[in-house]
Amino acid sequence: MLTLDDAHRIVSPVVDSALDGRGFEPVAPLRWVKFDGTPRRQMFAFASWKGGVIAPRWGFSFDFVPHVSGNSVRLHRTNKSAIFDLCVDARDKALDISVIRGEQPLVLMAPGIVEMAISRADELWRRVNSLEDVVAAFEWLRGYLSSGGLGFYNYVQHPIALAFVLAKIGVDAGARKELEIFLKGRSPEEPVSVRVRKLLSEATSGT
Repeated sequence: MLTLDDAHRIVSPVVDSALDGRGFEPVAPLRWVKFDGTPRRQMFAFASWKGGVIAPRWGFSFDFVPHVSGNSVRLHRTNKSAIFDLCVDARDKALDISVIRGEQPLVLMAPGIVEMAISRADELWRRVNSLEDVVAAFEWLRGYLSSGGLGFYNYVQHPIALAFVLAKIGVDAGARKELEIFLKGRSPEEPVSVRVRKLLSEATSGT
């Protein structure tokens, strides 16, 4: 069985070549981020799954969306700190890469899988050019994930990211609804709850 370091050694040069000239920066093993001056950073990565498989994922990181780290609320506004606020996992066995069958199958499979995955990622990246487009992408993703496997809310960042996007375009009720889903189980008096609600209010008011 190959280690993730082995997978990184084999797959990363293939991805680097496929993304060459497009402004993507490798920021961690099997993770790439593109910043084009907007608050939307394109992301491409490979995630590790049960059964000795890695598979591609793609999506966006938003500079104005916070995340919770322990008891702190933080922002991720650099390529290095970027996280998936909107995450699309391939969920397609044709794009799975086994790391339990040795190096040669991985070497042979990687180019075709990377090409196919980036092509699918491009379909998403091309159609997101505004905050309204981000909302549409989230709604598409909700339907995509409902067809099986992990659901929309299994991804911790989805509700808080959608809340802040909705707040930015003035959909206040929808923003508050998604934020309450994110904060479910937390006391309103907790510092995290207080801080996140304050940030959402500021986003809603445009400050």
